[in-house]
Amino acid sequence: MLSFFLVPLQSSTELTETVAVVAAAVFIGAVIWYLGKRLKIRLRTENAEVVRAGLLLMVASVAAVVLVLRWNAAGTALSVVGVLEFGIEAGVRLLLTILQFIAAYTVTRILKRFLLGSGSSKHRVTSDHQRRVGYYVSQVVIYVVAVFGTFSLWGVQLSDLLLGAGVLGIVLGFAAQETLGSILAGFILMLSRPFAIGDWVRIGDHEGFITEITINNVRLRNLDGEHVVLPNEAVNNRTIINRSIEGKLRLRVEVGIDYDVDPDHAESVALEALTELEEIMSQPAPQVLPVRFDDSAVILELRFWIDKPTPQRKWRATQVVIHNVKAAFRREGIKIPFPQRELMGRKETGGFRVVDDELSGQPEADSHSPTSSTDRSE
Repeated sequence: MLSFFLVPLQSSTELTETVAVVAAAVFIGAVIWYLGKRLKIRLRTENAEVVRAGLLLMVASVAAVVLVLRWNAAGTALSVVGVLEFGIEAGVRLLLTILQFIAAYTVTRILKRFLLGSGSSKHRVTSDHQRRVGYYVSQVVIYVVAVFGTFSLWGVQLSDLLLGAGVLGIVLGFAAQETLGSILAGFILMLSRPFAIGDWVRIGDHEGFITEITINNVRLRNLDGEHVVLPNEAVNNRTIINRSIEGKLRLRVEVGIDYDVDPDHAESVALEALTELEEIMSQPAPQVLPVRFDDSAVILELRFWIDKPTPQRKWRATQVVIHNVKAAFRREGIKIPFPQRELMGRKETGGFRVVDDELSGQPEADSHSPTSSTDRSE
């Protein structure tokens, strides 16, 4: 009988100790969380998050060990009551559940530190977009494993859960078809790597610099300073031109020369004018090639390369090429003709007659006869 009356007292003592241990762990965890914000001032954000997550995991582990040991010491007295056995088992499961999610949080923080850290990004083979998507996928996988581990710990039948999740996945798939398509297209872009952040690209009708790549969309800043958001599915279905990936870009400028000019001489003059410019690359060497016969001129195409291509460097190089070639042609007497048309009069109307107003002494109005007007109309 004495032991029967002592058991509730012992149980209430353990309950008090349990509450005290949990309260102390929560208080220490709150202090660590607050100090983690202070650590970001002295350490990098990724390092501060890893330290904070590690300390939280350590505090939770110590609290769990203390409670389990304390409950095992009172196992004999609690077996007399019998009713609290389920409560202790549920408490252990709850602690293990908390530990699983704290461990999952800690692992994701460590992965974020190694995948998204900026310390050695220049020496990595993968792009920032690939590392970011890899981190998101790893984060989802880790938390899914933690959730399924929790269900298994609490005795939930995973087969029924997976069947329900399959039905729910089908419903959500029809409801969010476009969103899932963009997410799938994001993974395809991650694997194909057609561009990276900062590249000068043309996607369909949009041209600009890539500013952000997410799992759902691609953001670029066009040449007018506007920010354009394109869904990944739309990006994946359009033609993508990347002008930055090679580190150099070839430009073309056409110029016409008179038919009386020697093409070889004009080509050598234009090529010499190109080689004097610092705004274009010497290797690959610039080229000057005749490409076609136009109505009033022989068309030469000036081909030259620029490094580290940007719109500003492209416009600047085109400007100096046009100015320098035009000045060189002027020095050499090479004519860049205006568009010309050749008119022929019919023989039966007497053809055309050119009248010099100064020599004839007649005013301009009298110099055009009705016959000549008819000739022009014909």
